[in-house]
Amino acid sequence: MLPIKFKAGRVTYDEETNSCTPSPIKGEITIKESEEGPGFYSFAWQSRDKTAGSNNTAEDFLLIAGDVTWKKVKSCKTGRVYMLTFLSSGAKHLFWMQDISEDEDDLSKDTDKDIKINESIHQILDEEL
Repeated sequence: MLPIKFKAGRVTYDEETNSCTPSPIKGEITIKESEEGPGFYSFAWQSRDKTAGSNNTAEDFLLIAGDVTWKKVKSCKTGRVYMLTFLSSGAKHLFWMQDISEDEDDLSKDTDKDIKINESIHQILDEEL
């Protein structure tokens, strides 16, 4: 099951306009066991773009099973956006799935790969789908 790797980009949320803007940077998320011990996981986003000088700052989070949720943003109809939420701090991070959708009429519909990724994430975080 681990590590889990998939293509995903970051999304910026604007509180004033209540809108999300996906970053065009191609990225990849890797979730693996952390050196901290059982129930701890490393969540890393990094750019797949190797162009020098571009703003490709990696993000790294420590996930603790039971303190983190991974949920689809159902209000997004132009793509597949997911929110990583830390329950203890309330911090939220948004990501968009970058593998091409199989349904050209509904870009928000999960692909088979999305479904498998979500099941794996929920399983390690002890969440119910």
